[in-house]
Amino acid sequence: MQHWLSGLDEAGYGPLLGPLVIGLATLESRVAIAPDLPWTALAPAATPPSRDKKGIAVADSKRLHRPATGDLSGLEEGVLGFIAMERGRLGQPAEPPKTFLELIEHLTVGRGQYLADYPWYEGADLELPVSASPLTLTGKIRKLERALDRAEMAVSEVRAIPLEVLEFNGALEQHGTKGDVNAWAIGRFLSWLWRHPERTHAEAWSDRLGGRQRYGPFLAPLFPDTRFQVLEQDRESQAYRIEQRGGTRTLEIHFEKEGEDKSFPTALASMTAKYVRELHMRLFNRWWIGHLPDLKKTAGYVQDGRRFLADIEPHREKLGVSMAHLVRHR
Repeated sequence: MQHWLSGLDEAGYGPLLGPLVIGLATLESRVAIAPDLPWTALAPAATPPSRDKKGIAVADSKRLHRPATGDLSGLEEGVLGFIAMERGRLGQPAEPPKTFLELIEHLTVGRGQYLADYPWYEGADLELPVSASPLTLTGKIRKLERALDRAEMAVSEVRAIPLEVLEFNGALEQHGTKGDVNAWAIGRFLSWLWRHPERTHAEAWSDRLGGRQRYGPFLAPLFPDTRFQVLEQDRESQAYRIEQRGGTRTLEIHFEKEGEDKSFPTALASMTAKYVRELHMRLFNRWWIGHLPDLKKTAGYVQDGRRFLADIEPHREKLGVSMAHLVRHR
């Protein structure tokens, strides 16, 4: 019996500028595994952060990235390394994406057209990795490959949904609140997981969405013609089970407070979402500073985002940039 263990998380929920990104990571195993088991089973190739840095660190993105340093190596070793393993499972060379555009094409399954709507992305690219040593990354990928083989695990997918300003505001208008947009995007991934008929036994683990404690009304409509069961619903944990009518397929969905610390694939999803957002913001800042060399870059969060908007306002219209392409409504 095969078992699929997925994790979901987001990055960029609070900022004024730049995308909200939802990440997904899925591991496949011959038997059901606990969500925290890969930290042990894949050690020392993939571990929590350690001082020796011999393996790929997998953890909540907040533990791996300090924005002030500009160093993305803690994120990109994990994201690029696990994507390389997914490619190897599919019969491709077990190598990571070499550019930002290649990464986006992989993570979005060819849905990177949104980039052309923004002048800071159109025709722009970044070589990857931007911070990590390519030689070190290659060595860690080979170690990860051997560890996955020993543990009889495989990487099924690493994916992301980047909701840039136009997409985010459109979803906000349709769904109502920022929390609803986040839940809708998570729901897209959960529906997508269910649509894989070969995945007879699957679990998905997520951090809690904006402190919600009841997910039944959000989840049940995503899975029509199934048996929907509440397994657990308290202040710390919420769990639900979807069963195929007349069949053997099941999907369990768990929401856990601080889920990135309890679920390996949720931590990897957190890293993926954060890495993708950081690369978007790097291109965003590069374009603006290319036009306004004295401009201070921004991470896009509300207070500094307002400073950034004030700094560019005397030049924005001359550069042909509309506020609709810049500012998230909430």
